[in-house]
Amino acid sequence: MEKKFDEFKEYFRKMKKVFFLILVLFFANCSSESDSETSNKSKDVEISVVSGLGKSSTEYVANWNKLVSDISNDEETLLFFSINPDKVRWTTTEQNTLFYQFGENENTNSSFVINIAIRNEIVDSVEFFSPASVDEVSSQRTKLFFLILIAMADETLDKDGRESVLSKIGLYDEVSTPEQIGGSVKLNNIQYVVEPLIDKGLLIGINFYTTRIVNQSN
Repeated sequence: MEKKFDEFKEYFRKMKKVFFLILVLFFANCSSESDSETSNKSKDVEISVVSGLGKSSTEYVANWNKLVSDISNDEETLLFFSINPDKVRWTTTEQNTLFYQFGENENTNSSFVINIAIRNEIVDSVEFFSPASVDEVSSQRTKLFFLILIAMADETLDKDGRESVLSKIGLYDEVSTPEQIGGSVKLNNIQYVVEPLIDKGLLIGINFYTTRIVNQSN
C-alpha cells in the first residue's frame, strides 16, 4: 500500500510542476505566429469565459462546450472533453441531479464523471469525480477538467485567479497520506472543495466540488 501511495505522491508532484504551464496554454488565445509572439500574447489575452453556476442546466452545458471549443480545435480533445447533451441524464425521478460520464467509448474501469445539482431550475453546485491514476494521459485530463470547472464557476477569474484557487484547495501541497489530499476555499460567493476518495486505505479518486454560496459574504 505504501508503494502504491508513493506513486500517487509522484503524480501530484508532477501536477504541481506543470499546472501553471497548463493554465497559460489552455486559457490564453494562442495564434500560429512565432513562439515569442505567442508567448507575449498568452500573458495578456484571455479567452472569453461565460460561467454556468446559477444558470439553467442547458446554459451550463452550452457554456462548457463553448469553452472547450475555444481552448482547443483538436478533434480528439473536443470529443473527450465536450458534454453530449443527448447523453446527459437524471440520476433520480425527482430530477434534481444530472449525470454525465466522459469518454464512455473508452475501455476503462473508471471514468471522469460530472454530477450537476439543480435547485429552483438552476445549477446550484457541481460534483466532479476524477479517477486516481499515475499515467500521463489521465494526469493531463484531470488538470484540464479542474481548470474548466473553476472557469465555469466564476467567469471573473483570470489565469492567476484560477491558479490561486488550485493552490488554496491544496493541489500544490506535499502530502504523506491520502487523507491529507485537498482542502477548500470560498471566493466570490463560490465554494471550492477537493477531497480524496479512499477505499481500504488506497486513493481511488478525487472529488472536486464547486458550489454557489447564496446570501452569504465571502
